[in-house]
Amino acid sequence: MDLDEIYQEIQERLRKQLALIIGTGSSISVDFAFGMGALESHLKSVIPSVIIDDNQAESEWKLVLNNLNRKIDFENSLNVVKSDFLLESIIVETGKHVAKVNYQNISKISIGEIPIIALFERLKNALSYTNPIIDIITPNYDLIIENALSHCDLDYNDGFYGGVQKKFDWVQSEQLFNRLENNSKTGKIYPKVYPHIRLHKVHGSLNYFVKSDNVYRNDSLSYFENVNDYERFIITPGETKHKRIVENRHFYREMDNAIDKAQTYLFVGYGFNDIDIDKKICQNINQVSRRAIIVTKDLIGNAKAILSENPEIIAISDNNKGGALISYKGKELEHNKPIWQIDEFANEIL
Repeated sequence: MDLDEIYQEIQERLRKQLALIIGTGSSISVDFAFGMGALESHLKSVIPSVIIDDNQAESEWKLVLNNLNRKIDFENSLNVVKSDFLLESIIVETGKHVAKVNYQNISKISIGEIPIIALFERLKNALSYTNPIIDIITPNYDLIIENALSHCDLDYNDGFYGGVQKKFDWVQSEQLFNRLENNSKTGKIYPKVYPHIRLHKVHGSLNYFVKSDNVYRNDSLSYFENVNDYERFIITPGETKHKRIVENRHFYREMDNAIDKAQTYLFVGYGFNDIDIDKKICQNINQVSRRAIIVTKDLIGNAKAILSENPEIIAISDNNKGGALISYKGKELEHNKPIWQIDEFANEIL
């Protein structure tokens, strides 16, 4: 299969009901400090002083460091943590780190220096009253996606509704995108769904907070390190109380529905290290009616195994020669442009 045929296949796949799965690679394209490596370094530097004199927390943090020394990835290394105090400390410090990096890049973000905007601009043309919804699923805590969507004048629904302090309820939030239209020929009124993005931030977000076991979104509090009476709503690996709240409040149910409805999965900068997301998609991805595209710098985590088991996936990664490597149906094709970068991908192919 030549390059033109692969381009046509990608374009055809993206015309179908689409779910985007966006990982930290997308945020790293704005600033490397958004990556897991930078978060790992931050936690290594601050956690020991935060948990001092708590024996369980100190013991479990040593286990985390031992896992890292054994080359276990950071996210899986944290799975040994059971101490509520250590988990809460990790959540607080993760929120501080992401808030700081997001704020440091606010000027760049505000003028639209976000590579994924190029993709969103192309996908915007695919939205219509007959195809009104594209789902985006992300484990990212930062606000890069929201800012990119706003730059493209794309409305999005993240399951929250209300004023400054928004409440979480997908049923209520969806009402904001329902329209009543008058058929000029029949005179009948009928409902229509206004074209928009459904954004599933299933691991929480910089602007999500918990109070009295309820989850709220408050954009005005995003960059504060600490807010009285509120806990930042961020889910890290391990059995945290926040994760239980999420499961009770249908965050994952809505994501599952989006995955089931999709005919094409587009992975952008995604590492395939997240069982909450990966398990459901991998159940669907090998079905004849489903297709997938991976666009990323490196095929990490379980990506190579998934690609080997599902050769119909089109994977585009860095060839480390200034171009890209396209893997499809067990074959590899070199490309002289870095189309593993999402803006290059959008401008070259879409």
